[in-house]
Amino acid sequence: MIKQLRSWWKDTEIPNLIGRKKVDFSIFSDGTHIPGEFHPNFMEANQGQQPNLGKGLKVKLIYEDQTYEAILIKINQKSTGREVLHLRYNGNQKLKDLIIETFNHSYSYIMQERTNQLADDAKKPQVVVPEDQAEYIDFFATGAPFEYRLEFITHQPKPNVWWVNQGTTIQAEKEEGILWAPLLNTQGRKLYHWETMKEVKQGDIILHYSNKAIRYVSRVTDAAVEAPKPGSMANTNWQEDGRLLRTKYVELIPSIALQQFNQQTMQLNITQGPLHSGGGVNQGYLFRFSRQGLKVLQSLTPEVDWPDFTILDQDETASNTESLQEVIPILPPSDSTITTILHQIQSQIRRQGFFFPEHLIENFYLSLKTKPFVILAGISGTGKTRLVKLFAEALGATRDNGQFTLIPVRPDWSDPADLLGYKDLSGRYQPGPITKVLVDARQPENRHKPYFICLDEMNLARVEHYFSDLLSVLETQEWREGEIQTQALISPILLDTPEDQENYGGLGIPENVLLIGTVNMDETTHPFSKKVLDRANTLEFNYINLQQYPQGTGQEAGDLADLTALNHLFVRSDYLQLVDAYDTHKELVVRTTESLVKINTLLEDIHAHVGFRVRDAICFYMIYNERYGLMDEEEAFDWQLLQKILPRIQGSHSSVRRVLLNLMQVALGTGSGVTLSLPDLMDDVTPLYMRWAAGQTPPAAKHPQSARKLAFMLRRLEEDGFTSYWLS
Repeated sequence: MIKQLRSWWKDTEIPNLIGRKKVDFSIFSDGTHIPGEFHPNFMEANQGQQPNLGKGLKVKLIYEDQTYEAILIKINQKSTGREVLHLRYNGNQKLKDLIIETFNHSYSYIMQERTNQLADDAKKPQVVVPEDQAEYIDFFATGAPFEYRLEFITHQPKPNVWWVNQGTTIQAEKEEGILWAPLLNTQGRKLYHWETMKEVKQGDIILHYSNKAIRYVSRVTDAAVEAPKPGSMANTNWQEDGRLLRTKYVELIPSIALQQFNQQTMQLNITQGPLHSGGGVNQGYLFRFSRQGLKVLQSLTPEVDWPDFTILDQDETASNTESLQEVIPILPPSDSTITTILHQIQSQIRRQGFFFPEHLIENFYLSLKTKPFVILAGISGTGKTRLVKLFAEALGATRDNGQFTLIPVRPDWSDPADLLGYKDLSGRYQPGPITKVLVDARQPENRHKPYFICLDEMNLARVEHYFSDLLSVLETQEWREGEIQTQALISPILLDTPEDQENYGGLGIPENVLLIGTVNMDETTHPFSKKVLDRANTLEFNYINLQQYPQGTGQEAGDLADLTALNHLFVRSDYLQLVDAYDTHKELVVRTTESLVKINTLLEDIHAHVGFRVRDAICFYMIYNERYGLMDEEEAFDWQLLQKILPRIQGSHSSVRRVLLNLMQVALGTGSGVTLSLPDLMDDVTPLYMRWAAGQTPPAAKHPQSARKLAFMLRRLEEDGFTSYWLS
């Protein structure tokens, strides 16, 4: 049976327990008041005896074989007219010191809160320690009257979890069982990821990250103290003065690669945590992690033999499971499943009687993942619009549920109002076709669903005119609270009615919206500026094999998985800036950039060279391809050369011919068996482009897609005196 009154509690099932007292301010000052409901319990422990009114009796308080004197006194409480018992020890400084030392957590909390309340002019500060931090004193009967045995129940703070980045120093620090960080940098400034050393306490858990993986976990044995730089770090250029803590390393087998957990833990939004918004690792030393993050990490790595000190309490595990469901409502598919998902999408498309060339689905997906704006170009009737519709439907985005929208572009569109909407004469906002989709996509119940917007025949009007606002806002993408957000397309201050301000004010481009434009290049359409081309991957549909026949449903064996449960993270970008991916894919980024530098040098002759935006986009495409294992590196770079570089080239000057020939050398590579004599080809390029004529076997080029396109661009230049990516 449980009896509880204010700060006192008793469980009759616990032998000899008189009562349990929650530690409060009175415990640290002079003693404690004993409620009348607990008087019988003390009388029983005193074998029926009690003090007379106004009189006190000495009592002995026994704690760990030490005896402390106190007084049990009965007084008449005027405010209630009742007799009450007080246990007082205000004259026993030794006992008071013991209580303050033992219950230091409660003492610090109470004193700080009292200080805060007094600062707010509280006349009588009242401080209640939260239940999850409360501490208690248990009073037990000893069999002798007025003699009580004490047991202290102290607050055991849960260990914090930290993350440390260790490079070349990891082995030295591991062997010594330490972490060390300087007090100041070379400019004499404090850095927060060094200052965190002061906050680490004994028993805390540290995850040790090095060379793209978590390789050790440790438990702190001694909190940080100021100490000179260890001899093992003598070769570093850090300052001599620093802080050192001691910790016991345990190797994790197998080590945990960053890609196994970064996307999931990134969504926890750990303040001053180790992962930046793109899922890469921040530069620095010691970062805050979280117990919840550790739980996520353990759930993702069942194959790892985690030491016992990292395993959370059972009760905490249960509560964390509930909170994890709130914090991480959705997760992206794992990298290892992407290839299977794309094959299933292709199979669903084929079952409907449509066939697209090899790797087109993979290329389309990588392009969407790189940037949520893709252009599909080619002659009419090649399946550009159909590809968008079929891909969207495979993911459950249909016209019926509003997740797929086809917007036919009109030739008379001249400004963003044609897409976004306008205010009518009454001041009411009339939303445009794209605004309605954006509003629907940003609703809380829809934010995990992918939305596809297909702008059909996008270049019937000048894209730079009617699409300019969306192009600009796309460039404002940034990570906020684990989501990609943009600046507003429609400012609330421009809207007149409260209803319009609520519905459309602050409307940006949600992270679950994908924009795809289909274009034809003929006498009825407009060309693209570099502003548009820089922001999109351009997929071409000009090479058609009319002998591709529909495959019946029997051609695809087995049942296909239902992909409609996939959320928008399947197609949402993981990176916005190159720094988001550089740490985990440095070698690939360097290789790709070095190739682009060589190409950029060639493009400078005709002022067609690219900037950081294109470099980053190409690197992202290459990284996604490597992560998912879709194509080999050279083939992926071939698609990017074709889609991001060649569309920029046009003109009639001899310098254009020279650039195209130099790019052809790059595309052919050294193993094609073709030797280009640039002086001869500057006069007559016919022998070169005829290698790609109908009936001929083209050379075995390093980048065959780009080589074929370059051949046709050279042919146009030779025959028409002008060439462009769009005229072949």
